[in-house]
Amino acid sequence: MVGGPVESELATPTGVSILVNLVDEAVSFYPPIKPRAVGYGAGAKDFAGVPNVLRIVVGEPLDYGLLRDEVAVIETNIDDVTGEVVGHVIEKILREGARDVSILPAFMKKGRPGHIVKVIADLDDAERLSRILMEETGSLGVRVYPCGRRILLRRSIPVEVEVGGVKATVSVKVAKDSRGRRLNPSTRTRRDSPRRPVYP
Repeated sequence: MVGGPVESELATPTGVSILVNLVDEAVSFYPPIKPRAVGYGAGAKDFAGVPNVLRIVVGEPLDYGLLRDEVAVIETNIDDVTGEVVGHVIEKILREGARDVSILPAFMKKGRPGHIVKVIADLDDAERLSRILMEETGSLGVRVYPCGRRILLRRSIPVEVEVGGVKATVSVKVAKDSRGRRLNPSTRTRRDSPRRPVYP
């Protein structure tokens, strides 16, 4: 639940009860749909700068074989930490449950080189990871916003391989769309596999 720009009750208990029983999830943006009908309803209250209007759109979903997901994106700018600290922040944030962390080079005020730290996290983890990010980088603030994603079903399968007489286990990541079509297989060496040079 999030607040809005109006300091007033915008829904009745009856209306909220109906919504709870009609919908399975709430999203911040329209999903891909083909609109079939649009309905409007207007309330009697007048709000400054905000129309007291409810719009309902009925449509058919456009299925491209992708799953919908919503995550939190946490960002902050830093220009006064060393590369070692940046590396530590990446490891710490990932260890604490972030889905992904990326560091982007940037120019800050007065031409100083710096970094933009971008964290992708579950919505429930956004506040906790924001605090950790601020503590570890010394940043005085972070930007947090919800972000819709389109994703594929993914799972990793261990596969035994032999190259040049050296055996190892690689993790093959298999991705499928919602129709079961396999897309974009990729591999990576497991951390517990022996890493020895292989010569042809």
